[in-house]
Amino acid sequence: MEQGAVAWRDLTGSIGRLPLAAWLALDDIHGKYRRTVLGPLWIVIGQGAMILGFAIVFSGLFRMDPATYLLYLAAGFPVWTLIAQFLTEMPMAFIGAKGIIESYELPWITHIWRRSIAYILTFFHHILILFVAIGVMAFLAWQGTFESGPQIPSFTNMLYAIPGVFLVLIAGTGTGLLIAVIGARYRDLQPAMQVASSFLMLLSPVVWRADHLELNTWIVELNPVYYYLRVVRDPLLGLMPPAHIWTVASVMAGALFVLGFLVFMVSRRRLYHWL
Repeated sequence: MEQGAVAWRDLTGSIGRLPLAAWLALDDIHGKYRRTVLGPLWIVIGQGAMILGFAIVFSGLFRMDPATYLLYLAAGFPVWTLIAQFLTEMPMAFIGAKGIIESYELPWITHIWRRSIAYILTFFHHILILFVAIGVMAFLAWQGTFESGPQIPSFTNMLYAIPGVFLVLIAGTGTGLLIAVIGARYRDLQPAMQVASSFLMLLSPVVWRADHLELNTWIVELNPVYYYLRVVRDPLLGLMPPAHIWTVASVMAGALFVLGFLVFMVSRRRLYHWL
């Protein structure tokens, strides 16, 4: 009972310190690119180069219009990168914050929010590529470069990506809390999650389209990543995900957050000794 009360105070205290977590997240991003000329723009350049390379090679393999495929990748890759960061970096959340934990009286879950907010901020950097691609497509269409180019997403529909990002944040924070606790106990979890993330990308419709999958449709139907890709990527492309996509993503987000908190609550007393 006492352990549950401590964990609950940790959760509520961390929510009250979200501004501090956001400031620390900004400092993390700033520190990563300190003394560089372009700073965080390297995030945009790196992702943009990868998206362009995929568009050039795979548009021919998948027999898709290069411009349409470019927008598909520019909307999907940032979402996948956001999800992958939660999976591959969160196992080290408590381990990496050991010095702060030993020095300051902060709710432990603040360190999870810190990383979650940093991932969201990085996502906003990555998504700039989509707006650049949309601008180029709109300019080329205005110039009459192509007769039937990709449909330019409406800004109104794109706003529906905001609740989608919020669902990814809740699901990712819950998952992050879960694997941060396990990662503190078992240090092999981070390399294992990196391997699992690479395999999961192949099973998720990031570079391929789910509607092109004629066999083994269970790959997307039972894949949680598919639902979170759609609640963010579809609005960014001007589409509205079906109601069942929103429902599944919302239920999973709530369940993952509760599961992560329960594991943290059970392990809270021993967690410090695992670091």
